[in-house]
Amino acid sequence: MSITTLKNCRLIMPGVFTFIIILFVLQDDFIGLNNTISILHDITTQDILLSIAVLVAGSLYYILGIRDLLWNQYHKRVKDNIKERLLAPFIDGFNDYQQYIIKSGNQLMNIFYNFIDNDKSLSEKANIVRFNGLICTSSVDATIITAFGAFIFLIRFIIDKGGYAIYMCLILVALSLFCRYLVELTTRKHIALSNEQLDVIIQLHQVDLGEKIRAINI
Repeated sequence: MSITTLKNCRLIMPGVFTFIIILFVLQDDFIGLNNTISILHDITTQDILLSIAVLVAGSLYYILGIRDLLWNQYHKRVKDNIKERLLAPFIDGFNDYQQYIIKSGNQLMNIFYNFIDNDKSLSEKANIVRFNGLICTSSVDATIITAFGAFIFLIRFIIDKGGYAIYMCLILVALSLFCRYLVELTTRKHIALSNEQLDVIIQLHQVDLGEKIRAINI
């Protein structure tokens, strides 16, 4: 998976999830929901408008940084693991303050990506990592959007006491919890995949790696 494809997918997926939740909210019961879904199968002239709506929703989601509310903590785990593994073979050459400075910035991540871009075997592994990253961020998006949808249905149930509202609230809560679990699983997978890349860097490029790290302006 290319970086361009990954970025496009990360823009589109939140819009798709948002559209689905709006579709749920606009219905009064499961029969109406089923009928609406059936109608969507035959959409032709409205395809362009639908696509625009999805892109607008995805763009707003991205601009407002909503994904970061949950994603940052998982992304940090991946980055911290990469930094620790890259510095580990040379850690004795730096004091605690120097280690802190090196790991606190993006220098080690820049070194990591430099090796990825310039080693064909690592670049091929990067495609798998990006695909896993897409699953992870999509799970984050689904977690947030379904949780928001559950909240909307809870408010709706409080107002009109409808059975459809409470059932959809419970369904979306369950989906949100499941997607949150997927975020954890894909984060662990992401760390495992990046460890495979790190093993190659440390084993085959240790001299170059050491020179790049020592060249960091501390």
